[in-house]
Amino acid sequence: MHSKSETRKLLLNFVIYIKNQFEKSIKIIRSDNGPEFDYTDLYNSYGIEHQKSCVGTPEQNSVVERKHQHILNVARSLLFQSKLPKCYWYYVVNHVVHLINRMPSAILKNKSPYEILNQKPPTYLSLKAFGCLCFASTSDVNKNKLDPRARKCIFIGFKPGMKGYVLLDIKSREIFVSKNVMFYENIFPCNLSNNCEQE
Repeated sequence: MHSKSETRKLLLNFVIYIKNQFEKSIKIIRSDNGPEFDYTDLYNSYGIEHQKSCVGTPEQNSVVERKHQHILNVARSLLFQSKLPKCYWYYVVNHVVHLINRMPSAILKNKSPYEILNQKPPTYLSLKAFGCLCFASTSDVNKNKLDPRARKCIFIGFKPGMKGYVLLDIKSREIFVSKNVMFYENIFPCNLSNNCEQE
């Protein structure tokens, strides 16, 4: 989301997504008093109760505030470890949410949010260390026999709806998705050089 003006569209998309993908109905949406959440038509058409917190009482949104803090703490840790610049915050936050949704929780009787929603446990085989070195296979189409067969990259996450990894090409700074990738999870290229300095 780039601005609060997108809230209504995204909220509608979220309500429809939950209904279609999980056959669940959202019963309550709790928000602060931000005008971007005043969407009475949506709430009425889907039978959703809109609860607002009192002005100046963030403790009434304590669950959301704690989860937000949890996401940011893990995101900071991954950025520190990887040494990637802050301009990649979007990718690290998405990666953190991906991880948290797959972690078992005592509150959920040692099940993950993913497992609760999908009725099956997540697979952990595709998880990789954020910011690690990787090499993406290049296409053989229109390639000379002596051209490189891989691109040196940094792993920055997963693309929803695709079976591939989101990668940052170290040389070109291009962000792309690839399935054929070899990972070196103990090497963080930004720790080794100034190649990752923000331009």
